[in-house]
Amino acid sequence: MVDPSRYVAMDCEMVGLGRNGRDSGLARCSIVDYDGNVIYDKFIKPDGTITDYRTPVSGIRPSDMDTAVPYQIAREEILKILKGKIIVGHDPRPDFYVLKMDISNYATRDTSTCKLLIARANLKTDRRASLKVLCQKLLGQRIQNSCRGHSSVEDANAAMELFKLVESIWELQLTKGLKVAIIDRFEGRDRY
Repeated sequence: MVDPSRYVAMDCEMVGLGRNGRDSGLARCSIVDYDGNVIYDKFIKPDGTITDYRTPVSGIRPSDMDTAVPYQIAREEILKILKGKIIVGHDPRPDFYVLKMDISNYATRDTSTCKLLIARANLKTDRRASLKVLCQKLLGQRIQNSCRGHSSVEDANAAMELFKLVESIWELQLTKGLKVAIIDRFEGRDRY
């Protein structure tokens, strides 16, 4: 049985920093609980000069920075929330990167690479699946179609809803896989 209090879903929106806006800086972070309640949603003033707001994708506008929380303060707040949690996200690697966090130090559930979701959606891919496509096929929801850009709250909620479709099987697979790895290692066999 899955303990809902252990799970949160996170999504971040980035802006471009530096020359030609090539570097990414954190501009908004949203975290929702298992039931989709927003527990964190703030605009964040990144370290560095914003040279591209990436508004069509990020939804971030210059006026959002007027009341934005400084990066270091936001990072501390976010780390506090994530401590000891299992983090659900759709390709959370860039989110962890802009938070300057090593993803390998966290328990994560990446819906973009979940073979259970990809198979259930009948997608013919061995790569990452689109959040928009998975939501349309599996949840019957249309997301990321606003002319105002993405909403990190919407994306975090979507990732959590997708996770919940396969959570029992996914967690069982992870537990069984862990037990097999432990037994093999104990018996001197490595299957990695």
